Amino acid sequence: MPATYRIRFRLASPLATPLHSGTLFGNLCWAWRYLHGEASLGQWLCSLAEDPFLISDGFPADMLPRPLLKPAPVRPLTLEEIQRQKKLRKRKLIPRSVFAGLRDQMSEAALLERLAKLEKEEEEHRSRLTPHELERQGREAWVRLPHNRIHRITGRTPDEGGLFFTEELWASGLRQYRDVYVQTSLPPERLQELFQLVARWGYGKDATWGRGRFDGIEITPETDGLFDGKLPRAMSLSHGSLTANMSQPRYQLETHYGRLGGVYSASSSPFKFPLLLLKPGSTFEAGQGPFGELLREVHPAMPAVRHNAWHLFVTFREAD
Repeated sequence: MPATYRIRFRLASPLATPLHSGTLFGNLCWAWRYLHGEASLGQWLCSLAEDPFLISDGFPADMLPRPLLKPAPVRPLTLEEIQRQKKLRKRKLIPRSVFAGLRDQMSEAALLERLAKLEKEEEEHRSRLTPHELERQGREAWVRLPHNRIHRITGRTPDEGGLFFTEELWASGLRQYRDVYVQTSLPPERLQELFQLVARWGYGKDATWGRGRFDGIEITPETDGLFDGKLPRAMSLSHGSLTANMSQPRYQLETHYGRLGGVYSASSSPFKFPLLLLKPGSTFEAGQGPFGELLREVHPAMPAVRHNAWHLFVTFREAD
């Protein structure tokens, strides 16, 4: 019987690749291959048709994506209210407590009202903190870093220009902690060994430069009811595909440009086909799952390659 777990860890170095569900799954597959062999990995992948491995994106601790809801009713607003709502609508994440408090009667108007109250409480809380306490709270930001290009023939940098830029997520203090949710029949001991190996190797791009390291992995069963219940609407926590059983969807799209990892990363054709995926926070009718799919034929030369585009979701009721 599948169980749902929260995997919490601390970022020990900057991230050069966002913690997307499909990329996390790919890293876990490489860890499985290293620990148990390619034949064992193949058997597990074949078993997923009957026993899907559902995994979320990685979110800041105790945060969830903001659900896409019906627009709030139009009403006259002052300039100050317009500016406040504009700021609130830019928030892509909401606390778990806000989602839990509104899940039985979720609406855009109620969500905006709760976020406005929360923002005021956060400002008042920060104003009472000492500089040391503020530093402990930490911060996070995607930083754009310049790098020199190296000429492949001369082995030197160009005399003029030649810069390229990369973006990395730098986090400090309590902002370093991330939550990933997994629904699987695998025992927690297997999850622990897979995540520990990924943490030691480094996740995503530039892992050989020390990017994507994390530590302090804690795996706990989800028992507070977040994933319980059979409410009418579902909100995805993953980057997944749109399938026919996801009726009345509301979503935003993102193009995923994947590439092979592990020993295949240096192959003559490391790039996968671009995939059009739904972002976390997408909502749809919670009918018969699973939602999304394990995508095949995602690489032009290696038919065995798969991409996990299933949705791990929570349910809620949207107010009329």
